[in-house]
Amino acid sequence: MTATSEAVQAGLAFAAQLASYITDLRYEDLPAETVTAAKGALLDELGIMLMGSTLPWTVPVRRVAEQTGRSGDCTIIGWGDQLSALDAAVVNANYAHSCELDDSGYSGGAHSGALSVPVSLAFSEDGGRSGRDLLLAVVVGYEVLYRIGRVLSRPAVELGFHHQGVVGPFGVTAVASKLLGLSPGQVAHALSIAGSHSSGTMEYDQAGGEVKRYHNAMATRAGILAAYLAREGLTGPPTILEGRRGVVRMFGRVEDPSYIVDGLEDRSWFAVQGRTAKIFPTVGTIPTSIQALAAIMAGHSFAPGDVARIDVWVQPNALLHGASITEPTDTISAQFSMAFSLGLRLVRGANDLRDYMNPELWTDPDILRIGKLLHVHGDPSYGQKDDPASGGTSINWQTVNGARVRVELTDGRVLEAEEPYRKGSKWNPITADELEAKFRGLASAVLTEDQQDRVIEAVASLENSENVATALVPLLVRRAGAAPAAGGQ
Repeated sequence: MTATSEAVQAGLAFAAQLASYITDLRYEDLPAETVTAAKGALLDELGIMLMGSTLPWTVPVRRVAEQTGRSGDCTIIGWGDQLSALDAAVVNANYAHSCELDDSGYSGGAHSGALSVPVSLAFSEDGGRSGRDLLLAVVVGYEVLYRIGRVLSRPAVELGFHHQGVVGPFGVTAVASKLLGLSPGQVAHALSIAGSHSSGTMEYDQAGGEVKRYHNAMATRAGILAAYLAREGLTGPPTILEGRRGVVRMFGRVEDPSYIVDGLEDRSWFAVQGRTAKIFPTVGTIPTSIQALAAIMAGHSFAPGDVARIDVWVQPNALLHGASITEPTDTISAQFSMAFSLGLRLVRGANDLRDYMNPELWTDPDILRIGKLLHVHGDPSYGQKDDPASGGTSINWQTVNGARVRVELTDGRVLEAEEPYRKGSKWNPITADELEAKFRGLASAVLTEDQQDRVIEAVASLENSENVATALVPLLVRRAGAAPAAGGQ
């Protein structure tokens, strides 16, 4: 019997059960499919981090880290400066969540790649860890975020909390604790301390504000500090997850969080295999409406001026988280605007990151006209399924971000399409070629084509690397003399 299954059977506090799981899991436990998925997650996030290193709204976090942080041996992606593992992870985590192109973790696991990858990279570089160590840490991060997120994320988001800041510290703590080699008792306290850092509201999806990107860095700093503090002997409440005043009840109003630890002994499948890779730089509630509208446009001939009305049906939470903003005032509000996104698709035929960053398009009359024709409706059938065990309904993560779009034209035609699954999800997967193309498109802001080739090759064979600090990290620095591609300094 493994230490994990013994802990589960003993009925320990959830943090202790997760701690046993984190310390017990070995690279040899991972199926080949899991390793492949972890490599895909790593490559995906590296491209995002490289692009993120060039973006203007990531500059403040880097500057503050350089001013207040500590020098060390860990690399700032894109730039090559070196800080402590904590400070480098925070800066890189800010890059990782900067584009709205980072993945969504399986079944509520927050934006798992943006949390797991930069922390795994920093602590692997700092400790001279192997490629196997890094890949295992990535898997651990996704798994812990999935387990807590599948219980807490949806209800927390519905109450207005950002699950990246609420759930995120736990995943970061798991990664840092694994690579620091903490004992099960220390990891349990680290997770318990991490809960005190849970924070972050989603007012940005109502009024904008680039601070949203910082929530990922905030959770990263919190999770790493929790691991450091536990290593030095600080203790936390063991029932931080399931307790009367634990995070699940406080942030989610959920009375039974036992699903967090259900099935911990299973080694046949891991959450990283179910991640959703983004192909559009928007909030996750919008892509299926873009996909459905694109399908309508591909099948029928009409111009943007021919559109008289657009109706979109989505899960009710999307009415606040994606449909609230109709006239963006900054990049984040553009990326959280269904009206702007559908206007871009109709008027420009694309949804590129550069378009969301272009202030001239935020006030483009042709794009804004489309937004004025848009009517968004909540449809509870998206993301719900019958649950005989409880006699009610539960979340159906397959269709939670599905959408149905109807376009009425001035000539009387009514065109409809439905897209239940986001492209890049487990149910509508992105191909290896598409993932590589996405990486190249983002990484080209910093790396030459030859450098991109070398990164792809290094990730593909990472399990054979004895030291990430020499085999991978040096490849992630901008070419000599290159200027930032998108305004970073």
